[in-house]
Amino acid sequence: MNARSELYLYDKDGKEQLLAANVREVDEKIKELIQLDANQFRQILMIPQGEFRKLLTSDSKDKELILQRLFHTELYKTIQEKLKSEADELKRSVESSIEERTRELVRIHFEENEELQSLLLENPLNDHRILNLLAPHIEEMEKKEKELRQQYENVQEKRDAYQKDLAEAKSVVDQYNLQEKLKNQKESLLALKPEIESIDHEIVLARRASHLVQQDEYCHKLNRNLNELKSQLATLSEEKQTITEKLLTATRIFEEETNNEPLREQASKRVTQLENMEKDIDSLDTLMNETGELKERYEKQQGIVTKQNEQISFLQKGIKEREIRVKAGENGQEHVFQLEKNVQEKLSLLEQISDMNQLEQNLQCVKTERDQLKTRYSQLEDRLQDASETLTFLEGKWNSAQAALLAKGLADDAPCPVCGCEHHPNPAVEADTIPSSEDLKVAKGKQQELEAEEKKLSLAIAQEETKIQGIQEQIENIYKKIREKKRDFKQFEIGETQSLLMKEIESLKTNIASKKKEVEQVKVMGEEIRKGREKLEELEGARGKNQDMLQELNTLFHTKNTTLEKVKESIPLELRTKAQFNQVLQKEKQRLKELKTSFERAQKQYYELLNQNSVKESQVKDKEIHIENVNGEMKAERDAFLTLLTEQGFSHYKAFLEAKKSESEVTVLQEKVKKYGEDLRSVTDRLSDIDQILKDKQRPDIQRIEEDIIKVTDELKEVNDHLNRVMTNRKENELILTRVTAINEGIRDLESRYQTVGHLAEVARGQNANRITFERYVLASFLEDILRVANERLIKMTSGRYQLIRKTDRSKGNVQSGLELLVFDQYTGQERHVKTLSGGESFKASLALALGLADVVQQYAGGVSLETMFIDEGFGTLDPESLDQAIEALMDIQSSGRLVGLISHVPELKERIDARLEVISSQNGSRTEFQFLA
Repeated sequence: MNARSELYLYDKDGKEQLLAANVREVDEKIKELIQLDANQFRQILMIPQGEFRKLLTSDSKDKELILQRLFHTELYKTIQEKLKSEADELKRSVESSIEERTRELVRIHFEENEELQSLLLENPLNDHRILNLLAPHIEEMEKKEKELRQQYENVQEKRDAYQKDLAEAKSVVDQYNLQEKLKNQKESLLALKPEIESIDHEIVLARRASHLVQQDEYCHKLNRNLNELKSQLATLSEEKQTITEKLLTATRIFEEETNNEPLREQASKRVTQLENMEKDIDSLDTLMNETGELKERYEKQQGIVTKQNEQISFLQKGIKEREIRVKAGENGQEHVFQLEKNVQEKLSLLEQISDMNQLEQNLQCVKTERDQLKTRYSQLEDRLQDASETLTFLEGKWNSAQAALLAKGLADDAPCPVCGCEHHPNPAVEADTIPSSEDLKVAKGKQQELEAEEKKLSLAIAQEETKIQGIQEQIENIYKKIREKKRDFKQFEIGETQSLLMKEIESLKTNIASKKKEVEQVKVMGEEIRKGREKLEELEGARGKNQDMLQELNTLFHTKNTTLEKVKESIPLELRTKAQFNQVLQKEKQRLKELKTSFERAQKQYYELLNQNSVKESQVKDKEIHIENVNGEMKAERDAFLTLLTEQGFSHYKAFLEAKKSESEVTVLQEKVKKYGEDLRSVTDRLSDIDQILKDKQRPDIQRIEEDIIKVTDELKEVNDHLNRVMTNRKENELILTRVTAINEGIRDLESRYQTVGHLAEVARGQNANRITFERYVLASFLEDILRVANERLIKMTSGRYQLIRKTDRSKGNVQSGLELLVFDQYTGQERHVKTLSGGESFKASLALALGLADVVQQYAGGVSLETMFIDEGFGTLDPESLDQAIEALMDIQSSGRLVGLISHVPELKERIDARLEVISSQNGSRTEFQFLA
């Protein structure tokens, strides 16, 4: 079965209220209620066998996650991120402003200022020095601009003078050109004089021919009328011939149509007969439609029944096949559970092997550290021995020197100040070299320093030995557990065993995935079987109804079909359908209509052509008479024209045609003669005037003047370009100066703000001497409170030997620190890592830490209540005295109203627990029962 989980809340009336309906929702809801996830719960409130040291020995990062959840320190992290965000934004703003300033500065026009040019080529740019040089440079550019403007005005005056000279010279040249032009025009006009005289003669002849034009035009008009009448007569004759031919054809066709009268009467009778049969045809058509519709419905219903039969057979076959496959796959889920159990066992074994491998690596590192310490200790012993011998030698020298000083004051029979003897057989002799008190002091200090270092190294070696012993014990425990699960395991085969286990796990996971698919398929098939049976029942019911309807339609069809066959016998085969009947009827009506139309058309055409033929004969006769009259009139008018032609002096008709001109043509010729006289007089007068003006003048050299203007124009353009460039560059430099000044003001403001915000952001993010963030600093404060409460119980459980303290030293590298734990041992007076504690000591420390955490969380975190604790094993590692101390601490907690649950096999605990739930094993399985002490 798949895992299920539901979470209910009982209201004040005792009714259940569903809060979560599946495993995921229940996990999220419990996490919301107790503010812990499952892993954190196991580290704080559920101390399981083999894992009770995790909270104690976890690094700063793991402790940070737990404390963040419990004390809700998100606000401090938000402050960190807000400061960093603001600092980064200020930094980006400064960098952006610097980039903008650089872009502005490199656009400066340095002109001929070499110092400014060299500064602009530097990287990075020295904006302060550049701005100091830019203002004077702009003033120099203004002076240069004034000089160029004055130079421009001078050159412009010079060009204006040249242009004035050019205008006067061009005026004189234009007058010379006009003089030459007028001379050419006069010569051309004199050459046209014979042509003008000929035009005068043409005008005289045109005046004489104008008296004959009217008579000539009348003769031509009569000739045109005669030709037109002849053409009309020819056309009428052709039309009369065509109409005569058409009349003959129409007469023949009219006679034929008159003879077709019997056919028209026969067609009329046929149409009448068909129209009388139309009602019978309508009845037959309706009967055929009804019969066809019944047949179609019968065949369709037959198809539905056949399809349902096929579907029922297909469903029955599919259900049977799926039932066989479901029966074969019923044991698949059990197999999946077994495979998943094997995977969990192998994952657990793999984790233990990995832990053992890590412990062996740690053991090797610790042994290496111990060997290095022993080597240093051996070297230190040699140095300490040398220092002791040196001190002894110096002290001997010193004592000898002091004795020599005393010996100097000895006299015979005088008592010795040291021994009181009056006889001095062998007095001390003064040594060559006497050590100073400073030498003795240095030698003693060196010896004491080496002795202190010796004690420190000795303690460090002892600590490493303790670590080695602890790690070896852990390795031995893990090795025993691994051997219980895998008896052929050997420590030197860790790598091979890990690879083999990983391959086996992957293989099992593949099998599990495959089996799960099979199980899912079996579930799907079961659902398909249920739905298939429902569908089968539904189809069988529908099939019965459809079969009844099929039988009913069969009876109706055969009855209607019998009636149809009887009606068909009374109607011809070609008229049995409405469509065939309508087609025949329309065909006969069309035939009758065509016969009538042909007769009427032939009759109408015959009489129309007969009338047209009579009209054309009359028109031809009238046209012949009109032609004879016009021909006589034209002959009389032609004789009168010839008489006038002789009177006007024309020898023949062609001479008259050549001299004849219209009035407009004559007017044009007269205007041409008149214009010629005026043009000749005008040119002669203007030429006389221009000769008088140019009498004492010479033709000027315009090309030289234009060349001078081009030169001075080029000079003016060059000066103007230089002036515009200097003026533009000056304006841009002034704008750059203004912009850069404003940018610098903004940068100073941003840098002032960044100096404060950036420093706060760095400190809050842990970029400080202690490498600790603002949030972790707050968490460390909470941890100090937890340790203060935890130590009250730990000191009691360890008879005052151990005390937990927070490690304040920086970790190596950039690793965040501040939440690691050390243990202070009163016996040695030294601090050491909590990982060096033995199994029983670690249990006490973990228990004290968990209890302290529960107390402090309830004080600080409103709404979070940690009133229940479970301890799974761990008591077996305690000696009797430690067991008493741990039980006493737990009893104190219980007396405060909190619940403590113990899971253990230790017999001594049974006598101390008032209420127990015992698990009793037997050959038939396990059972549970409650035991209560009176």
